[in-house]
Amino acid sequence: MSKAPARRFLFVCTGNICRSPIAQYLLERRAREAGLPWSAASAGVAAEVGCGMEPGAVHALATRGITGVRHSGRQLDAAMLAEADQVYALTRAHRARIVAAFPAHAAKVAVLREAAGLPDPDVDDPYGFPDAVYEDCASRIEEALDILIRRSSHAEHSR
Repeated sequence: MSKAPARRFLFVCTGNICRSPIAQYLLERRAREAGLPWSAASAGVAAEVGCGMEPGAVHALATRGITGVRHSGRQLDAAMLAEADQVYALTRAHRARIVAAFPAHAAKVAVLREAAGLPDPDVDDPYGFPDAVYEDCASRIEEALDILIRRSSHAEHSR
């Protein structure tokens, strides 16, 4: 069995302070646990540049055992897209905005939950809501990531 190639994922939401960093840190941990040499980054289409993660997002990660994360909001740019092997938008509107601004990268941009074959593809913005809404957001992201990781692990083991 050959070793899986390293893959770079980029998650994109609006401000890069809630959904996309949650996805980034969840993927990094899940991939590590699955033995996959994957890395993740995140950005926003209208980023809160330099801002840390929202407390609700930090809490949602902490309840999943991910603590001590350092995050600084980043604005999506062409260089980030070029570095990524796969780009996952958190909503269909994010994907449309990315493709409109960076059409050369359209082929590698997908909506996370759509790519996992899940209903209700958009992960709603939890910004400003209670921790329970951030928990639901993280659960919807986890559900999609788990499917994508299982598919990749299965494909690797069947080689």
